[in-house]
Amino acid sequence: MSETRRSFLGKLALATAALGLNRLLPAQAAAAPTWTKGMALDITFSVATQASGRVKRPYVAVWIEDAQGNPVRTLTVWAQTTGRGPRWIPDLRRWYRANAGLLDTVSSATRNPGTYALAWDGKTDRGSLASQGTYYVCIEAAREHGPYSLVREKVTLGTAPFKQTLTGDGDIEAASVSYARA
Repeated sequence: MSETRRSFLGKLALATAALGLNRLLPAQAAAAPTWTKGMALDITFSVATQASGRVKRPYVAVWIEDAQGNPVRTLTVWAQTTGRGPRWIPDLRRWYRANAGLLDTVSSATRNPGTYALAWDGKTDRGSLASQGTYYVCIEAAREHGPYSLVREKVTLGTAPFKQTLTGDGDIEAASVSYARA
């Protein structure tokens, strides 16, 4: 029995030492290749026209998330930031939870229904180049006393160009992305 206890304690000591070394000397993770220079992710989307009633222009946020759902880059936010407008900004639920601190630096006026285009050059909100890999394109729209819409679809960005149609939702009637040389 003492031999078993002794071997168990020896294994425990080795495991503890290995954990300690991992904390002191973390293994170098294989770095993903950075964004391919000259490439851009173009995002096109259509904001729906409401047929009847007194309708306010929607608040819209367009941003990129990494594979884990963390914000990488906010491309635009259309919101009224004066008067009574700020009280409706939290209706952009997903964007607001993680990015509210960026509002003053990225917001612009709301827009009428129509088709719009934006481009992501691969830079993060901090100005560094993102890695190649899996991302989510997020387009969120909310209207004062009106509907809420969220388009969130996965794209894999590497070196090969592609085009992809995204599934519309409510006020975001249509959306698509293309990854190609800028």
